[in-house]
Amino acid sequence: MLRALDKYRLSPFYSAPAEAARHVGRRGPAGASLAAFMAQNGLQGIVIARASGTADTPRAHVFNPFALETLRDLGLEEDAIGHATRGEMFQSFRWVRNMVGEEYGKVQAWGANPKNMGDLARASPCQYLDLPQSYLEPILVRYASSKGFQFRFSTQLVNVEEIAESTDSLCTLRDLLTQHDFQVRAKYVFGADGSRSKVARILDLKYIVEPRPGLAFNVLFRADIGHLIPKERYAGLHSIIQPENFPGMVPLMRLIRPWNQWILVCNFPEEDTRFKNVTPESPELIDLVHQAIGDSSVKVEIERLDPWTVNESVAEQYSVEGRNVYILGDAAHRHPPAHANGSNTCVQDAYNLAWKVAYVAKGLAGPELLESYSTERQPAGATLVREANQQLYAHRDVWVALGHYAPTVEEGVRRLKELSAPTPEGDKRRQILHDALEEKRRECENLGLSMNQWYDSSAVYLQDEKEARPALNGDPVVDILISTYPGSRLPHAWVDIPKRQKLISTHDLAGHGAFTLFIGHRGQAWREAAASITKATGIPINTYAIGLGLDYIDVYRDWYKSREVEEDGCVLVRPDRFVAWRSKTIAPDCDSKLREVFNSVLSRGGLQS
Repeated sequence: MLRALDKYRLSPFYSAPAEAARHVGRRGPAGASLAAFMAQNGLQGIVIARASGTADTPRAHVFNPFALETLRDLGLEEDAIGHATRGEMFQSFRWVRNMVGEEYGKVQAWGANPKNMGDLARASPCQYLDLPQSYLEPILVRYASSKGFQFRFSTQLVNVEEIAESTDSLCTLRDLLTQHDFQVRAKYVFGADGSRSKVARILDLKYIVEPRPGLAFNVLFRADIGHLIPKERYAGLHSIIQPENFPGMVPLMRLIRPWNQWILVCNFPEEDTRFKNVTPESPELIDLVHQAIGDSSVKVEIERLDPWTVNESVAEQYSVEGRNVYILGDAAHRHPPAHANGSNTCVQDAYNLAWKVAYVAKGLAGPELLESYSTERQPAGATLVREANQQLYAHRDVWVALGHYAPTVEEGVRRLKELSAPTPEGDKRRQILHDALEEKRRECENLGLSMNQWYDSSAVYLQDEKEARPALNGDPVVDILISTYPGSRLPHAWVDIPKRQKLISTHDLAGHGAFTLFIGHRGQAWREAAASITKATGIPINTYAIGLGLDYIDVYRDWYKSREVEEDGCVLVRPDRFVAWRSKTIAPDCDSKLREVFNSVLSRGGLQS
């Protein structure tokens, strides 16, 4: 039975929860985070998922500081930290004989490298966490549902149809428990429905695809091996190097919970059938785990088996003209877990999109603002897909150097032994391994891959810039660029009230669903202009003066060093904490100039002030 819900005389703020929802999305780190960020902005909607609940496997896990900043904006940072593993327990990669055997190489990761420590302290108020998706999703769902979002699990999207003479969509949904079909008319539809996105198929979106042979098999298991892992062996990922026992395959032990829950990731370069018929009860699976641990006396409990394939694809665009339907997360970009930026990019997609939907829905921005979502986030997704697959091959280079994927088992064993041989061949083998491990450092020290994202779209005002965007000196994956050039991420600096109570970041002043205007000692005219615009349009603008004797003091003078404007200038920051515009000095008419900027950034050409 189909039942159309057509009561849509809701206010732009969607404050009538008894009426039909105006937004339909799909569950996952992207869908749940989008719901949370939209709820923060006062919207309501429905999130549907085929699954019976939130993620039941750890899946994505490394959570970088730039994604954690978005949870900090929601007030969820401490909750996330409380559910995460952090610090040296996971901040390295190891290549070892087994968990108790010889170590062949180790790389510091996720902020543990001394240079990374300094760069991270400059770049963000947050830290790296190991926060499995199975712990992240409930945090997001709890927040969004407490603010009016409904979550319907065991629910399938059947179809999305255009409604004539409207940008609304008619969504047909199926309750998988009752097999009852019903329809919802939605103002916006968001496809966060994974790598086989039905929303993307309905939109007929095109993907840039590079065929990547290979597959993997995840074995989630419990085994208490804390007594086998001294502090010196701490790592988040342990590559098991046994060419004689694992020909054509490299198992990786991934830490889930110290020190009793793990995933054994088995990588294959091409189609492989050795796990085709295994089950959690298969004795050969227990033997495999024991070989990786190096101690057959350890009790092993297999919890779950999950095969997956290597992907390299990114949507050419994340929406189509004329429809309020958007994709994000894995529906938009598909890649292996190298660089550990998958769930982070999903969350950042949502953070970019949510405030734009809210501003358009509330009448604060023109609908053209939403076109900037794909323009800004598609390049970020494409970069991640490219770099993740490049680092997957860099992983392979290390394994090859250690004897895996050799033409014969005997040759693989010989290559591994060669590493300790006092011969010219040994010298060459050690150099090959050294070079491969140095390349792996790019993945483990990838601050720049997230920090250096910048936007060039209609939602960024560049007309007042007389010079090109500053160039980065160094590796854009590793090194960072801090700037207030429009389209750049807001620089982090520690500030405090003049009488000193508690350090907070410039990022804490920004966000919260509002624009933020940073001014200096001679910027009062900008503050007055912002107040005038807020009064006339309802656009939320928080203005803060930073400097001695002002609203906040610049404790370590980092804002002074990074703001790149004069004391009578200003920096305007979007709700997603990216710089929208800056004026290096005072304008002849601050009110007119600021209105011009907002009209441009928010595509307000057809809206009344």
